[in-house]
Amino acid sequence: MDDVIDFRFRPVGSQSWTRDTTFHYLERMFLEPCPSFEQQSAELMLAEMDEAGIAIGVVGVPGPTAIRGLDPRGLAVDEDSHPLVAANAQRFVAFGSVEPSDVDAAAAEIRAMGAAGIKGVTIDPSTATVGRQFHDKALYPLYEEARDAGMLVTTTQSCLLGPYMDDCRPEYVDRVATDFPDMTLVIQHGGWPYVRETIGLLYKQPNVFTVPGQYIHYDFAGSADYVHALRRHGRGQILYGSVYPNCGPLIDLRRIIAGWDLPPEVERAYLRDNAARLLGL
Repeated sequence: MDDVIDFRFRPVGSQSWTRDTTFHYLERMFLEPCPSFEQQSAELMLAEMDEAGIAIGVVGVPGPTAIRGLDPRGLAVDEDSHPLVAANAQRFVAFGSVEPSDVDAAAAEIRAMGAAGIKGVTIDPSTATVGRQFHDKALYPLYEEARDAGMLVTTTQSCLLGPYMDDCRPEYVDRVATDFPDMTLVIQHGGWPYVRETIGLLYKQPNVFTVPGQYIHYDFAGSADYVHALRRHGRGQILYGSVYPNCGPLIDLRRIIAGWDLPPEVERAYLRDNAARLLGL
């Protein structure tokens, strides 16, 4: 299929991790970088997307922070990368992001994003200057603004964020999902290593989705649990994300997924249909 929606994609020039941090984690996963990232070539990146059948990349990264190797520029794409996204608007859906330390200022930013028609916002409180956990009631004004604007909220939960392991517990998203049943929540990084807790959360909360990313593709502990859930009760709530550029060649991911031997309708749900439903495409 050539209409894949990649729900965690950061185009060349739109940083999340710093370049050095990206190479560090590629080495930890025993992966070669995508040639386009290595060369910082937008043209090559688009060609790699085409080869892997990726029609749309969803761009959503943390707000500005320098904590643990994250890029302090956040999603504020620089002057070189902005024309790339603008010139290829049919290829990318850009979410907003906020640094939620100043709740009032972040709420005003989300309100403006909603008015501008932005479909989603990234809120990662554990890496903010004022660190909080996702279910902190102080953050509820942000969720209220997103809900009222019809925006989905995406947050990154894995041991790579933090600074502590318990910052990525899916139960925190459960609390917010319970208090905001009409708001869609997407857990990036699959809550890893709390894999079964994340899968249980999907079963409990129909308004919660997850993007396991590298933790489903590269044989991490728990990878098989994500795939098993994808085959059965999680098939409508698990989304494909390459985590580009923190991945091997994009075409290799398609080969990995083909090796799971999923029923065609399940593979299509993972690669496109679940994301298309969330994005209203």
